Amino acid sequence: MSVPAALKTAVSATVQWLPIALRPPQEVIQVRLVASGIQVDVTVNNVVAALKPLTVAIGMDAGMRSALLGASDTRLEFIDRDSGRPIGVLHLSPPEVWTTAGIELGLFEVRGGGHYCARWPRQAWDRLMYRRVARKKTQPDSLALAPRAVEHTLIFYLCPRPVFLVSVDDGRHSNIFPMDLVGPITPDRFTLALRNSSPSVDTIKAARKVALSSIAAADCRIAYQLGAHHKRITIDPDTLPFPITASKEFHLPTPVAALRIREVEICDYRALGSHTFFVGRIVSDQQKNNGPQLFHTCGVHQRYRVRTHRSFLLP
Repeated sequence: MSVPAALKTAVSATVQWLPIALRPPQEVIQVRLVASGIQVDVTVNNVVAALKPLTVAIGMDAGMRSALLGASDTRLEFIDRDSGRPIGVLHLSPPEVWTTAGIELGLFEVRGGGHYCARWPRQAWDRLMYRRVARKKTQPDSLALAPRAVEHTLIFYLCPRPVFLVSVDDGRHSNIFPMDLVGPITPDRFTLALRNSSPSVDTIKAARKVALSSIAAADCRIAYQLGAHHKRITIDPDTLPFPITASKEFHLPTPVAALRIREVEICDYRALGSHTFFVGRIVSDQQKNNGPQLFHTCGVHQRYRVRTHRSFLLP
């Protein structure tokens, strides 16, 4: 790297969000729920329920519920599996318990947090640069997160999150769009958190069914291209930039090249701040193709892994 290029890298803010290629399930980070008296591995059982305020949902049993309701310090720890060391933490409020779809969910608002992926000068510089960019925005965005909330969201993404294409159709409106606020809460329950402003919220409420297509990392560009669909009420499937096939049970349009397709029946939903949080039951689960999947993580995680010679592969 030339001196000017190295200098530019040194003074630039760390990229916030980063697409990476991983073979599922991700095994680089363990997510641990820690409170007085309990320590539980929730790596496959933690999802975002809303971004504003940042709210995390975790499936709970009776023992967890009783321990957490009386805990004074509840936190999520993000553990690098290779070193066994935490690289980030989020401090959580006492949970609101939501009993729905045959399960109990704890809804935790994020109160604070930090990461250990960079030394304090880099962290301070990134924070300054992120806030500078936020101040320069000419158009106010009611959904925009405060700088501190962005930092906490980045910490949540220390654990790489898979990207899905979500297919919806209520008989009048249909759409396919990318999402990463999606994930399991129990082995047969899946959740989605969709902005209240999305026209597809009403489509999902009416149809009560979705298909979730796992996307190959090589199709990152296509997934991002479909991000424009979030603002559309309906689309013409014939205009999609890939061949499609009907899903097994719901006959929703899904990409032929999808790695895996899960069909989810929506059991319940509720508005939580900026997002509508859907809870559903997996009806079918088909492994279609093999290969690295598209995930998202945060740039500080990649910076940490570059320093430790374990860089993530990029799409």
